[in-house]
Amino acid sequence: MKSNHFTIVIPAYNCEEWVEKNLNSALEQEYDNFDVVYINDASTDNTQMKVEEILSNSNKKFKLVSNKKNVRALKNLYDHITTAKDGTIILTLDGDDYLADNNVLSYLNSVYNSTDCWLTVGSYMQNDNYQVVTPEYVTEEYWNTNIRKKHWSFSHLRTFKKELFEKINVKDMIDEDDEFYKFTFDRVMMYPMVEMAGPDRITLINKVLYIYNRLNPISVDRAHRAQQLRIESIVTNKTPYGRVSSL
Repeated sequence: MKSNHFTIVIPAYNCEEWVEKNLNSALEQEYDNFDVVYINDASTDNTQMKVEEILSNSNKKFKLVSNKKNVRALKNLYDHITTAKDGTIILTLDGDDYLADNNVLSYLNSVYNSTDCWLTVGSYMQNDNYQVVTPEYVTEEYWNTNIRKKHWSFSHLRTFKKELFEKINVKDMIDEDDEFYKFTFDRVMMYPMVEMAGPDRITLINKVLYIYNRLNPISVDRAHRAQQLRIESIVTNKTPYGRVSSL
């Protein structure tokens, strides 16, 4: 079986409480062909120290980036996806979340090898009540009109080919202040990629591969809900992308 290369990109801010579980879930994958990029986004707690402690005991391919200024997730993801190895498959992992088990990459490798997908989305479990959230079945009718006006079905775990991400117009990631959107990065990124890929190039995964942290008091939907909704409205009303035939 082909061993696809994966790049796990982890943007993190003030995640000291979750660093160990988060980072070890990535580093301890029972798969050989991957690297990890951890971005400490100007944390004011002990995130940096805890990451360095874990790294000192790891021999995995790892890059630690320490920002002097907090720029939020989308800017970090853009910078480190576009500079990742060509041909890699990107896996985004929030700094306070973690992968469900040590076989996530092996499972994803089999998915990419057995389908023609450019992108996967999937199911996750919330760590506060163990509720499993599964993507709704996306019917043929779903694609007949603007999917930005439909129910949201493209959540964790999100993976995609680097070259698909690079087809997004960077202008569609920029807010009215001429900086990258500070919140709602998932919709900013996923709508264009989903639209370009179309149903034949997307695989929806029912297996839980991701644990979503609902215990973090500074999560965006709690601390910045108004801004989150503002950006969501802007992105939802942008012109949809067309299908692309190749990467």
